[in-house]
Amino acid sequence: MTTTMNTSARAAAELLALLGGPANIATDADYCATRLRITVHDLHAVRGHALHDHRIVLGIAKRPDSEIDILVGHYTAATLSLLINVAVAEALAEEEQE
Repeated sequence: MTTTMNTSARAAAELLALLGGPANIATDADYCATRLRITVHDLHAVRGHALHDHRIVLGIAKRPDSEIDILVGHYTAATLSLLINVAVAEALAEEEQE
């Protein structure tokens, strides 16, 4: 279990960086079945090719209003959305303390 969480945490951190970092996430990451759904502030900050080539990503679909669907698989989507939301919340809390 620990190895799975470490792998998921690493994947979430990598995806978050490819999405432009915590400051580029506009709303909480969500998931739907096999997709991780994320709305970003700036689509230009997203490293699309690198995101598409990431080992965990099965595909990407851009949706209206700067929303990105990242196909990652059924069990992975829920875990990644939780980990990304925690990372964004921690980054925002650190900003407020500065």
